[in-house]
Amino acid sequence: MSMTPRPAAERIEAARKVAEAGYPLGFLIAPIILYPGWQEDYTELVHNLKKALGDAAKSNITFELISHRFTARAKKRLLEVFPDSSLPLEEEERKFKYGQFGYGKHVYPKEKLQEMNSLFSRELERNFPGSRVEYLV
Repeated sequence: MSMTPRPAAERIEAARKVAEAGYPLGFLIAPIILYPGWQEDYTELVHNLKKALGDAAKSNITFELISHRFTARAKKRLLEVFPDSSLPLEEEERKFKYGQFGYGKHVYPKEKLQEMNSLFSRELERNFPGSRVEYLV
């Protein structure tokens, strides 16, 4: 068995078959990164997912939404491997929060999470009525 990740189109096709067979279906959208134009891009992502699922989009689908976060150690390592990365890693634009395992991480502030919540709530309701968001962190 190959451990090569499947292209998104193949995974979405498999998800469509799961939903059509009546099994519970859920999607994890992560990491959600804020950058100029993020609202349009994530709106398009949700719309394209609905389009690819076809009638299966009417199933009771769950979503888990995870915002981009990073630790000091992860940032250091990322910049060692990808020194020209454009990934937003500005600590002053984030809130420092202690994680459940005792280490600190830089997360988006509450206002930014509320913007994410507004966008995804609106777009998921529009494209996947009856779906539910398990969590947004």
